[in-house]
This record gives sequence, C-alpha cells and structure tokens, in this order.
Amino acid sequence: MGMRWFLIRSKISSFFSRRKKFMSRLYWFCIITIVVLIFAIPIGMGIRNPHVLLPDFHGPPVELIQRWNLIAAQTRREQSRLNDLVVLVNRISENYPYLELVERQNDLDFIGLAVDVFDQLEEVARYEVTPGFFIDFLTEQVLSPLGGLGGLRLTNEPRADGVVPWIVHPYFFGYYDFRFYDDRFDIPVRESNITTTALSENILYLHVASFLPKGYELVTRHPFWYFCFDADKQYLMDVFNNLYGIDELIIDIRGIGSGFRDYFIPLILAPHLHESVSTQFYAFHSDGVFSNRVSYAYRTWYGLGEVAYKNALTQRFVYDLPENVALGFPIEVAIEPSGDAAFGGRIWLLTDSDNFSGPNFAYLQMARYAGFTIVYEETPESIGWATSFSSLPNSGISLRFNPLFFTDATGKSFEEIGAAYDYRLYPDLHELLGVSLP
Repeated sequence: MGMRWFLIRSKISSFFSRRKKFMSRLYWFCIITIVVLIFAIPIGMGIRNPHVLLPDFHGPPVELIQRWNLIAAQTRREQSRLNDLVVLVNRISENYPYLELVERQNDLDFIGLAVDVFDQLEEVARYEVTPGFFIDFLTEQVLSPLGGLGGLRLTNEPRADGVVPWIVHPYFFGYYDFRFYDDRFDIPVRESNITTTALSENILYLHVASFLPKGYELVTRHPFWYFCFDADKQYLMDVFNNLYGIDELIIDIRGIGSGFRDYFIPLILAPHLHESVSTQFYAFHSDGVFSNRVSYAYRTWYGLGEVAYKNALTQRFVYDLPENVALGFPIEVAIEPSGDAAFGGRIWLLTDSDNFSGPNFAYLQMARYAGFTIVYEETPESIGWATSFSSLPNSGISLRFNPLFFTDATGKSFEEIGAAYDYRLYPDLHELLGVSLP
C-alpha cells in the first residue's frame, strides 16, 4: 500500500514538473481574470443602470447586516432559553426527591405543567429582553407550583467557566480552596462571630453569626474567615463556665443553615449535656447524576459510609418513601457531655426556618431531648439549604435544592414534619421573659 501511494505521488509530481510553465501561466491567467471581474462587473452594471450605486455591489447594506444580526441574536436567545427550560425540567424530574410528594399534595402533573410552560415560553423567549425576565419566568411558572420543599429556588451563581473549579462543587465550604492555608494570601477575619449581652441581672443573651469558619463574598467570591474555631471554643467555654447569677441563657442561632454537626454539637450542645444523647436518621436520594454527586460530597464531608438500595434500609419504616428515591445511607450521631454541666438555669434556643433545613432538624431535636427550650421564628424567605447547586448551561442561572431526602428512624420526612418547637418567638418569649432582644 505504501509503495502504491509513493508511485501515485511520483506520477503527480512528474506531471506538474513537465507542465510547470503551462501551469504557471494558467495560475496567473486565473488571478488576472478574477481581479478584472471584481472591477468590471460593478462598473458594467453601473454603466447599464446609472441609478445603481457602486457601493451596493461591495457588500450587503448596513441595514441588512443589522437586521441579520438581530434575527440571529433573537434566535440564539430563544433556543438557549428553551434549552435551559428543558434542562431545568430534566434535573428536577431526575433529582428532586420531593417531586412525588408535591404532586400528590397539590394534585399536580409536573411534566404536564412543563409542557404548558414550554408553550408559553416559545411565545416570549425570542423578543423578551427585560433584565431578570428569565429567572422570574422560571420561578413563577415552574418552581412556585412546587412549593419550595428542600429549598428549591433559582439564584445567580458564578458559572463554572468563570470561576475556579472547586467553587461549583457542592459542599466546597472552602475545603478545596488552598488560599486559606497558603501564607502568600492574606485572608481577612471577621470580628465578633459571637456576641453576648446582659438583658437583665439574671438573663444573658448570646448570639452566634455562623457555624462555618470559612466564607465568601456574594459578588466577588473573595474568601474570608468567619472565625477561628479554637478561639470560639475557648470563648464559649469561658462564658458557660461563668454563668453565676444567670437563670436564663438565650442562645440565638437564627439565620444559620449549615455547620450544625461541626459547630453546634461540640461547642453549644455538648457542654450543657448531663448525659449522653444519640439519634439515628437517614438520607435518601434518586439515582440521578446530580443527586449522586451531592450524596458523595455529603458523605465525604462527614466521613459517612457507602450508599445502599433503599429496600435494605426501610424494612422497619412506618412511612413509605417516594418511588423516585432509590439509594440511601444511615446517619448516626452520639454526643457525650464535654463539660461539668454546672449551669442549672434554662437554656432558650432561638431558631428560625433556616435552622430547620436539611438534617438540622435531627440536631435540634437532640438539643430538645437534652433539655434546651426551642423557640421558633418563621421566615418564609429563608435561604435554607445553601450548599448544592447546578448551573443551567446557557443562562448561567443556578438551580438550588436539597437532593437528599432526610427522614427520621420511622421514615417520616423532616420536610413533612416541619419545625418542631416549644414556643414561638413572638409573642411567647417576650411575654415569658419580659425582655426585648437586641
């Protein structure tokens, strides 16, 4: 085969060598002819029709180009929006564990809804250029009918191609960010993660701003330290060991949605335990790509084991699980007292809707079992589960929700149970203590 190809190349080369002068003349003849035609055709047309201007033959009119660009931009906008809607619907269908529950409660057919929304979007996707239109359209038409279980919402997050890769990982929390541990970078530290205020002679108010030591600015994504863990631990131990004369301790953790296992349990709950407490709950999810990705990140973050098929975990369950969840894993938490539990007064734990997102329900119930009094403030616009997101490919809008279906030991969904508390913040706590909070 190689020899045959060599002979063919040799014959071609020999042919052009023998006719080199002829081929050179032919080449220049073609070049000159093309140049003459470029000038001769518009000149000839101009002579035959003097009303036709020569510039008209040098390219399409500017108005035509502008019109073409407008049509192209509108087409791209329409196709990208329709494509993002399809991606959004697919990711919810394949990964949202509360879909079956929502459809049953609201008598809703999600795919039928999606088809209707697609038809509506076709009518406006090409021409609508209002800022924020698309995210508002998707929120109102697709997400609102689902009710928001699991923190389902749309946000504007950095796209994967515009940020360092680890930021788009679920549970990154700074875990992948070398800047926190590199001396070449000066990471600012926020002041006063914990504040204490004496509301009266026997009432102490303590506020914690964050359970996560690492944070990022919303727009710039510049990193910062919320606090130093060891410093916060020492500060809290000093406070808890010097509660002489205090009858009522109010601990305010409102607005915190993540970090309970790493911060709340060892630094707030364990120092006040009189005896060990434990609990077991479960996390289930679908077999979708996004769900498996978040499940792996969650289990890696907390050092949990492998997943199992749900049938192997639900034999003693009282409640049925949704059909679209296929895998799951148990979570066991046992807490031993870390102090002498000398405080004999009452501990009021101020919570809100953010605190009851994800698995936090289980941790707060452990505090309740340990004698903490749970005071609840409902916040309908709470952020809730804030770790998992998946960007839509064209708009860069991020779909956020919790793909893990957390249940208690009987299979009851934490989302269905809702917030479990002893009192409401308003007016209960104010009437009981007779003080105003900072």
